[in-house]
Amino acid sequence: MDVNNAPCMKVKCGVVNCVYNEDTLCHADALEVNAMHGHKADISDETCCTTFKSGRKS
Repeated sequence: MDVNNAPCMKVKCGVVNCVYNEDTLCHADALEVNAMHGHKADISDETCCTTFKSGRKS
């Protein structure tokens, strides 16, 4: 995957203990979101941000 040609957008983040969360915006170099069970999600609750990295205190 060529991230230089990838879309660019602001991503809101409400996870206060993620190291990439700065003022409720994701500052990771790349973002990965996957379905929690298999490869298909029907609602947002069935997805998961796998870029999350714990380490920041609330």
